[in-house]
Amino acid sequence: MDALDAVKMTVVEEPSEEELRTLIRSLVRYNETRAAPEKARDLAVFIRSEDGSLLGGAMGYTHWEWLFVSHLWVDERLRGQGWGGRLMASIEDAAVRRGCHSAHLDTFSFQALGFYEKQGYTRFGTLPDYPRGESRYFLNKRLTK
Repeated sequence: MDALDAVKMTVVEEPSEEELRTLIRSLVRYNETRAAPEKARDLAVFIRSEDGSLLGGAMGYTHWEWLFVSHLWVDERLRGQGWGGRLMASIEDAAVRRGCHSAHLDTFSFQALGFYEKQGYTRFGTLPDYPRGESRYFLNKRLTK
């Protein structure tokens, strides 16, 4: 009997870390047969107070010559003072030094769409009613010529 004869599918509400790692490793191995290795690397920029408390930051990762900005946050006491723009410029500059030519990110209608557009990002997709009554936007920006 072939091992594939007894295949079954299961829904796992709380998959183990090992199951998730195996799934990701398997997909990455396949991707590497079609494209250059991802060489994904985390990247972050932080704003801290004198005592070291975190007051803001931008984080994401670089791979395939792209920066993905996954999170941006600025403490409410610092908002409206240009810190968000400085964080974005800093993480983008760091990504360019790593060889990235472009960046992408997503945001929600209750977050910072206008802010990202002011930073030069262009919307290329929208998911309406995600979450219900709101929208999720996908944006990108060329970092180098």
